[in-house]
Amino acid sequence: MTAPLPSPAQVDRTRLVGYSLYDFANSAFATTILAVLFNQYYAQAVAGGAEGVSILGRQVPGATIWAWLVSLSMATVVLSGPLLGALADRTGGRIRFLAAFWLPGCVLTALLATVGEGEWIRGAWIFGGAYFAFSASSIFYNALLVEVGPRESLGRVSGIAWGFGYVGGALLLVVNLLMLQAPQKLGFEEGAFTIHDCFLSVAIWWFVFTLPTLWIFRNERGSSSHPETKPAVGLGQLLQDALRDVKKTAGKISRQRNLRRFLFSYLVYNDGVQTVVAMASVFGADQLGMEASELIVYFLLIQATAFLGSSVLGWWADRWAHKPVLMVCVVSWSLLTAWGAAIGIFGNAKTEYWILGGIAGLFLGGVQTCSRSLTAQWVPEGGESEFFGFFSIMTRLAAVVGPLVYGGLVFATGSLRMAILSVTVFFIIGGWLLFGVDESKTSTERRVLETEAG
Repeated sequence: MTAPLPSPAQVDRTRLVGYSLYDFANSAFATTILAVLFNQYYAQAVAGGAEGVSILGRQVPGATIWAWLVSLSMATVVLSGPLLGALADRTGGRIRFLAAFWLPGCVLTALLATVGEGEWIRGAWIFGGAYFAFSASSIFYNALLVEVGPRESLGRVSGIAWGFGYVGGALLLVVNLLMLQAPQKLGFEEGAFTIHDCFLSVAIWWFVFTLPTLWIFRNERGSSSHPETKPAVGLGQLLQDALRDVKKTAGKISRQRNLRRFLFSYLVYNDGVQTVVAMASVFGADQLGMEASELIVYFLLIQATAFLGSSVLGWWADRWAHKPVLMVCVVSWSLLTAWGAAIGIFGNAKTEYWILGGIAGLFLGGVQTCSRSLTAQWVPEGGESEFFGFFSIMTRLAAVVGPLVYGGLVFATGSLRMAILSVTVFFIIGGWLLFGVDESKTSTERRVLETEAG
């Protein structure tokens, strides 16, 4: 028996707009920097491409350097995420913490425009800081989800926000394409922009479109489950209390079988997702000879189908259940990545890559939307930021392990195609773990978490 769809009146539409606009804003970083332009620029031009750079007397390919850089950057978020979330819950300041990472993230992203060819160490430091800020701000952004609407509507809300994000990322990619190929249409002379200007545009986009979110959520609804915490408490005591909260939450999570299994499954299949996002344009440039402008159009296709997937599959998740929709996405990804490893098997490799990207986008939107909304079903009231801090651990640990394995296989075999098979394995194992999750027990486990919090 399916639950009735929530009435639109149950959703705070103003907060939905504010929530969606941050996805619209920071998706520029996810697309132009992580997925399309900076990643392939760094791997090919900054870190030497297939020839790579010399490290301890060994030539390490640029694709490996990039993959390992993504992994190391995310390791810092894995270590700090839960503590940051606990601090935000104790101070009731999710939006303030978001802002505290958003602004440095914008500044560091702007500095990426100054990274030249061969400056792979300097570029690594700047990118690492920007990626950390981008990822840390997402902890507090995700935690705001429960302020937008009731739990039974969060699949739809999450899907709408993801959809806005894909639109934002796609629009800036269109601007970047015009900057590189037809600046006259933007009122500039031919050759006025370089790829570095595209990196700068991300910082501007992220900064400007986040401002409405900060304004709408400026009066954050009280969510702290720790009323005993007073503003006068010193920072040292606050850190001790937050660390104690982290330990307690970790213990509570470990005792909930379904939640524990879901988080492990998410960790594994999201290894695949994060690796694909980080390496898809590197693969296209290296294996198929795709130029920057062609990669932009390719990812515009993915953004378009991902928008459709996040909207439709998020609605289906609310209509029926989150887990079955998520299972379809994970199984589809395992098949698509296996195809990616053998790209060209049906004839023209580049044509197949375009078809593969269009189909993959549907399930990219679905897997991200449904993972976040299913997680929200377990979130205890008052522990939103801390809980999503643990969710962020799974997200960012995936961005550590997946690219680390992928980069290692590229280094060991010299083949990007062989490395893709590791991604297929992640989806297969993650799907098997997800299959054992009983979604009907989420509300029961949430009540237990809330009782233990009391």
